[in-house]
Amino acid sequence: MAKARNAQKTAPKIDASHARIMHPAATSNSKSSAKSEAQSHTNTSAKQNQREQIITVANRLFREKGYHKTSVSEIAHEVGMDQSSIYYWFPSKEAILEQVCDPNRSLSALDHIMNDIDDRVVQLYMLISYDVVRKCNLPFDFIEFEGLVYDHRDRFEGFLTRYREFYQAFERTISRGIEEGVFNDCLVDEQVVTILSITEGIQHHYHAKLRGNLILVSCDYEVKDHDPEAIGHMAARTIIPSMLATPQSLDEIRSKAITILEKLGLPRA
Repeated sequence: MAKARNAQKTAPKIDASHARIMHPAATSNSKSSAKSEAQSHTNTSAKQNQREQIITVANRLFREKGYHKTSVSEIAHEVGMDQSSIYYWFPSKEAILEQVCDPNRSLSALDHIMNDIDDRVVQLYMLISYDVVRKCNLPFDFIEFEGLVYDHRDRFEGFLTRYREFYQAFERTISRGIEEGVFNDCLVDEQVVTILSITEGIQHHYHAKLRGNLILVSCDYEVKDHDPEAIGHMAARTIIPSMLATPQSLDEIRSKAITILEKLGLPRA
């Protein structure tokens, strides 16, 4: 009888749904493994959330104070973790910045501008406006960022590649416009540098205004509450007329650009 009872205790179970035999120990191990996998997935998600939280907080602090005036300890305090925990995710403040300026963002917009538009004037308008809006939406002044990238080029290869593509997009648009008789003849590389100098200068004033240190205020300049899209239009309005072989209405150019953006399903800037 004792042997029979022991045999019943160790008798295998039959899993009819899979037509296989499972021992009690195997069933227990399977449950334990599933629980362990679920716990591991939960831990991974929680850690990923921590990483994203660090990026989000850093983005806000860079915007409010500027990159150089924001410390890793401040980021850690705002996130609610030790500074050493920040370094678990990012080896340096530059590494956090690299993620804030993810080079994979917004590339599709540039592709659409260059591949889906044949009107060179509208194309140039969109490049100028897009450049201004993109730089105004950074969490810091692009000029400040430019110096940092130059000092740490190995850490910002993705950004440098994207910036090079953007510069070349301006070159191609202006060169084609000259060939088509839309733009006046000019030294294309110098024209592109002039355009970028204007867009970078105007975004600098925008960021200075946000931080409350716009020096133009001391000149009795009345600060305007323009959004990045309006500032982009200001830059295009300053640049494009002098380049046109035949005068065109900037308002009409802007209207065409907005219509194209809506057809492509892209943001207005």
